Amino acid sequence: MDRNTSIGLILMGIMLFGFFYFSSPNQDPQTPINNSPETQQTDSLTDGQSSPETVEQAIAEEEEIVETDSQRTARLKDKYSDFWTATEGEDGLIKVITEKLTLNISKKGGYIQSAYLNDFKTFDSLPLPVVAPDDQNHFYLQFPYNNRALNSQDLYFEPSETSIEITGTDSAQLSMKAKISDTQYLEQLYTFTGDTYDFKYAVRMKGMKEGLGKVTFYEMNWKSNLPKTEYDIKNMRAKTVLAYKMGGDVEKFEAKDETIKEKLPSLIEWISYKSQFFSHIIVPDKPLRSATLTQETPKDSYEPARIMNSKMILELDRKSADIENNFLVYMGPNEYTSLVSYGEDFEDEMDLGWSFISWINKGTTYVFKFLENYIDNYGIIIIILAIMIRLLVLPLSFRSYVSMAKMRVINQTDEVKALDEKYKDDQQKLMAAKQGLYREMGVSMFGGCLPMLLSYPFLIALFFFFPQSVELRQQSFLWAHDLSTYDSFISWEGNIPIIGSLLGNHLSLFTVLMAISTFIYTFYSQQSQPTAGAAGNQMKVMAYIMPVFLLFFLNSYAAGLSLYYLTSNILQITQTTLIKKLFVNDEKLLAEMRENQKKNKKKGKGGKGKPKSRLERWVEDQQKKQEAMMKERQKQSGKGRSNRRR
Repeated sequence: MDRNTSIGLILMGIMLFGFFYFSSPNQDPQTPINNSPETQQTDSLTDGQSSPETVEQAIAEEEEIVETDSQRTARLKDKYSDFWTATEGEDGLIKVITEKLTLNISKKGGYIQSAYLNDFKTFDSLPLPVVAPDDQNHFYLQFPYNNRALNSQDLYFEPSETSIEITGTDSAQLSMKAKISDTQYLEQLYTFTGDTYDFKYAVRMKGMKEGLGKVTFYEMNWKSNLPKTEYDIKNMRAKTVLAYKMGGDVEKFEAKDETIKEKLPSLIEWISYKSQFFSHIIVPDKPLRSATLTQETPKDSYEPARIMNSKMILELDRKSADIENNFLVYMGPNEYTSLVSYGEDFEDEMDLGWSFISWINKGTTYVFKFLENYIDNYGIIIIILAIMIRLLVLPLSFRSYVSMAKMRVINQTDEVKALDEKYKDDQQKLMAAKQGLYREMGVSMFGGCLPMLLSYPFLIALFFFFPQSVELRQQSFLWAHDLSTYDSFISWEGNIPIIGSLLGNHLSLFTVLMAISTFIYTFYSQQSQPTAGAAGNQMKVMAYIMPVFLLFFLNSYAAGLSLYYLTSNILQITQTTLIKKLFVNDEKLLAEMRENQKKNKKKGKGGKGKPKSRLERWVEDQQKKQEAMMKERQKQSGKGRSNRRR
């Protein structure tokens, strides 16, 4: 083919393309061309209405159009057996209002569509949901009947009341029945009391025993998207977990962002969806046959806080003519004393710390309750609590300060200075020599540490207590609007490198003041500390770093916790000042230690002095092991150098 022929063919192709393009009908460039007869026929039949997107949808619509009443009845009977009449009804909500709860119960499915706590609000002052009106939430029964697996959410339940409102100790029942007849039905029965956070729930299968066949169980499916109710979603998620009691022990899922799924074999006594301050708990009258529990966290959003799902297997008791399973349902705050009152170990779902720490928090709860009777400001209650704990550990603080003062005085004596000079190149021998002198003068090198360590459990316990104390929720004090979350007096938009990862997007004033008070106390206490070489200087540097660490670590924690630490620091500085001025005299301490030295020297030649404590013996053993390891390393290092020379 020559060049002219090629050019001619290209020009003809361009002309044909232009002809078809410009002669075609005007169309939306985003709409694909489809002029098939089938499409034209469908367009004319729909007369402007949207056409089905798939063949399956078109067939379904066609069947729906042509299905007769008799065919539809036959289809429903085939799918739902005798319950087919309950698949039609009028949808709507039955409202139940008690002093504590407001619930909306759906006629279709007979389940609680939404539930709110009357005494509490969300962080943005909206009604606080325990069950949010979310399309993703569900609670339904899946049960066998005439060889079919029926789902209660497909059935319409006839309510016994159109609405309920009760107060005080009055009670009321709401019966929801999906009927086959007046003597055969599936019933969900709710019993409410006016002044409680709990109610009774029962599943009854009346006249259905024959239709249940030989199946020995049915399912209860419970899914709940726990909504964001607190100001800080991260702190909320840290305390939002699925908990359960099985075989007498309460277990909790970890507060992880990954999906957690567990299949529990038997003896499940209750299941709880616990958020930071509130719980939704279901307690069967008999342990569940088994259960599959799932806890999820949304990946791309901050709502919901977590997604909980439970599939519970319940026994069908065939001893009686009618089947019945009863439950206690709790929807309320995680208030320790209230949870204890049920006698079901609900309180164990709260994270009160390790066993010995949890007892401190349990006692703190009762102190809070006592002070509530006389004081209505929780900031003041926290300050009083700090004063009480400081007075409780005052004897330990006194012993600690006196012991440290003795160490400071003895390290200023000529004997210690001589030892520092003699063993300045061997820290291990220096420490051993000082320990011998300390024992001789009746001073324990750990006397200042141990009393302080004994007071730390109180500080650690309250670290667990405050972030989940519902008593502090939305309680204001001074500039803090909510003592259960952080008080940001400075905030900024966006993420600042390094600072953002350490502090977030705010700075909490109570935390800043707490860090400053910690620094002041550290500086003040270091003045009374003995000087102790390079290792001691490193410890002092670490002590000054601690306030900065606390600032970063507690900046997003509860303001009530920082308020407590701030108050405790101020009280500790005051105590130390008073002890120093009123009870400690360096000259008297030195005279007392010299007297002990004389007595110990008289006890035997060589002056063995005060017997070593178990802790001192352990420290010496560790020092000897370390010294042996150092010698072994030096020996191996020497061998290595010798081999290299060869």
